[in-house]
Amino acid sequence: MRELLNICRNELKKLKRQKTARMLWAVGILIPTFGTLLCIKNHYPFRNLVGANVLFGSFLVIPFVFSAMLLNLFELEERNHTLKNILVIGVPEWKIFLSKLAAALVIVVVFVGIITAYTIAGGMFLRNYIPDAFHIFSIFLITSLCSVCAAMPVVLLIILLRKRNLIAMIAINCFILIDFLFLWQLSMFHCLEMHLPVLAAYRITYPLTIIEYTDNLQLGLDTLYYPMDKGILLLGTTAAASLAISLWLYNRQEADV
Repeated sequence: MRELLNICRNELKKLKRQKTARMLWAVGILIPTFGTLLCIKNHYPFRNLVGANVLFGSFLVIPFVFSAMLLNLFELEERNHTLKNILVIGVPEWKIFLSKLAAALVIVVVFVGIITAYTIAGGMFLRNYIPDAFHIFSIFLITSLCSVCAAMPVVLLIILLRKRNLIAMIAINCFILIDFLFLWQLSMFHCLEMHLPVLAAYRITYPLTIIEYTDNLQLGLDTLYYPMDKGILLLGTTAAASLAISLWLYNRQEADV
């Protein structure tokens, strides 16, 4: 366990020196600014700001940053030829794979904290502000983790296309944008009848995101709610299958090098 943590720490240190990683940090920090300023400008209630940051933050920015950071870690491995040196000292491939995944998840938690800070700051200018930072952080963290689990097939794309990083980035962005399009148009394309992981992730977390409940939200709650047990099973199966196949492909590719 300690060895895995040390490898994860080293993976995070690699990102500190990368221009790509710094650009991703800028994207993740700036995008929530627009939603927050929009809500302040239009004097929306605080719940609208929370909902906007859940939609654009947890289900768009977070999956994009997670996948892009993870791809960057694999790209660094290819560019610097560091994997062979690590394998020589006896570190198994699965620990390297999981350490990269853990590093990307640590960055997700950091971005959740950033989105929470934006939300709390914006809430001070809006109506019905609820200054419960822990509650807000929990909402964003749970929805973000569900979103990441729903988008876990991008790990398959990363492993399959890791030697063609530009194509991998385009494919990953298309995957996430299509997912977000389904989420954005829930009432169209018969999306409410679909059982796609990203839709299940949003619909099982929807009740959690209603920070200020009113009676007129009951219709939306009844329409969007997805059974928790089925949703978690779908997300868990998606994440487990994606990780298992990705790890198998990762080990197989390195065996051929």
